[in-house]
Amino acid sequence: MKINSDLIGKEVIDDSGDQVGVVKDVEWNPRSNNVESFELEESGVSAKLGLGEKKIVPINQVDTIGDKVIVRGRLLSSD
Repeated sequence: MKINSDLIGKEVIDDSGDQVGVVKDVEWNPRSNNVESFELEESGVSAKLGLGEKKIVPINQVDTIGDKVIVRGRLLSSD
């Protein structure tokens, strides 16, 4: 999997089926060669108005990566 082309831009859905954003960036650890977290760009009206908050999803909160990224639980802002 190529991180930039395969993950960035994917929709992120929470376990209740709501779209919480799209993958904006990926934090990768070069020592372990593992993805550690995703930075999300929020979707919806608040994001379009520039009011969206930066959200970080730790990799252990990710259930599935396919056409969309499915995450468990509630996402917290990092600001």
